[in-house]
Amino acid sequence: MSKRRSVFISAISGNVLEYYDFTVYAVFSLAIGKAFFPYSSEFSQILKSLGIFAIGFLTRPIGGIIFGAIADKYGRKISLIISMLGMTISTFIIGLIPGYNIIGYTAPVILVCMRLLQGMCISGEGAGAAIFILEHYENLRPGLTAGIVHASNIAGTLFATLVGISLSHFYPDMVHAWRYAFIFGGMMGLVGFYFRLQVSETPIFLMLAEKKKTLKTPFLEILKTAKQPMFITFCLGACASSVVYLVKTYINIYHCSMLHFDDVTARLYLAYSSIIMMLTMPLSGHISDVIGRFRMVTISAISIFVMALPCFILISSEEVGIQLLALTILAIIGGMIGGCAYLFIISLFSPQQRFSGVAFSYNLGIALCGGTSAMISSCLVEKTNLHYAPAFYIMLTSSIFLLVSYCMRKRIRSLLDANLKK
Repeated sequence: MSKRRSVFISAISGNVLEYYDFTVYAVFSLAIGKAFFPYSSEFSQILKSLGIFAIGFLTRPIGGIIFGAIADKYGRKISLIISMLGMTISTFIIGLIPGYNIIGYTAPVILVCMRLLQGMCISGEGAGAAIFILEHYENLRPGLTAGIVHASNIAGTLFATLVGISLSHFYPDMVHAWRYAFIFGGMMGLVGFYFRLQVSETPIFLMLAEKKKTLKTPFLEILKTAKQPMFITFCLGACASSVVYLVKTYINIYHCSMLHFDDVTARLYLAYSSIIMMLTMPLSGHISDVIGRFRMVTISAISIFVMALPCFILISSEEVGIQLLALTILAIIGGMIGGCAYLFIISLFSPQQRFSGVAFSYNLGIALCGGTSAMISSCLVEKTNLHYAPAFYIMLTSSIFLLVSYCMRKRIRSLLDANLKK
């Protein structure tokens, strides 16, 4: 196997498995709510389960600081290896936690702790895997490459969804079937861990280390010198993740609780939207190679603002064709912003700063606006009694990014020009 291919497989396979581990919780959120909060109402079970899902995002910025420092100081490879191992262990443990009926409040406490560990570990993935591949590939078709990496995140979600469909089909009456998905994820994580042990460090980091240009305290130094890139990255992380995680998490819950679909049908819709989003991301990345990364990310944010409300109005239609059309458009605009996001934010930072700058800022945006999108959407629908209320949330995050990017457009172009070939 060629070096380039082994690098690609190790990064992508690990990314798929880590995002499977992180998002399989969302696929089984209803069953988890029943297992850990059995005496609450159905809505309360959903809300508490989504709350714990959102808690997993609290440690993402902290993990961004930790894994960013490891990657920028000791190497990209070691950061990705530790991230993979931590995610594997925490996922396996979740599958083995006894329910509330057995150990009481200790059960949700352990669940929260494992979600916090998962959140910390996932912060080293995603854009980190994109940096790893791009630094090995030396910017060969960077937009397409970064788009494929982000698509592998969705592939992990799709994988989790397919496992959910299979378990619902073959074990529809088994209360603890969801545990198999977590145990399986933990076991598969060992495969990704093995692949990552086999690859070499990136040439760019080795060059920085040889010339002693690595940062001693990466996070503190980027706070001093890269506040503007960090703020822009945060805003794009908020915009992109609010849409992507809405598709990945809330749509499944919406189809079950609002449209009263059975588990298998709801997960089939989730699988369909995941496939559309996954296919759109590499295409979006490729287009950014042609028309420019700033232009593509701006077009994507505008598309979200314009199309969000019509999509959510139509998604509850009684006609299957209209439902699928709305879901398709929603998945496409999510794929558009996600497919060009990684390369855009990576290009805002110099090689010495990029892992720490991207890992913290992007994960902070995800933590505040992405991980909470399903919970906020559920609350908006409950309080307003409007099934399309979630559209207002993603319209807000996209409009904030558009405003910031317009006001800072000159600075963004100068950063892109400075880092384009680094």
